[in-house]
Amino acid sequence: MADIAHPTIIKIESGAIQSPTVETAQKIARALGVSIDDLMK
Repeated sequence: MADIAHPTIIKIESGAIQSPTVETAQKIARALGVSIDDLMK
């Protein structure tokens, strides 16, 4: 759906990756149907 590797998503959720790239954040926001601003709140 977001075209992001599952291990990467797990690392973001767990805090192992604290600052995902803008491209990754955009993909997640798009997949969730929210703006990148809403995602970062």
